[in-house]
Amino acid sequence: MKTVAGIIPFKAKIGQGAEVARLIAAALPHVEAESGTPLWLVLHSNADPDTVFLVDLFDSADAREAHLSGKAAEQIFATIPPLLEIEPMIHPADLIARKGG
Repeated sequence: MKTVAGIIPFKAKIGQGAEVARLIAAALPHVEAESGTPLWLVLHSNADPDTVFLVDLFDSADAREAHLSGKAAEQIFATIPPLLEIEPMIHPADLIARKGG
């Protein structure tokens, strides 16, 4: 089975990066209920404190689509847009190499 991914960089307004990271991380309980999402990471950049990355791995493209239309995405996109500098772009991707997780 091919593992697929999703990567979303979020560019927060100046000084809002930590709050954006917190609001995205608050969706974790919804992600934990998803059987097709084995790995979900919220990364707060050290190089740019107003950038947050959301990285997901999925069991299939169908699982990725279910996640993107699920409760976690709904919660995230209902809370963070006023804190963002630009609209986030979702980058669907295929996993090429992996260690752990």
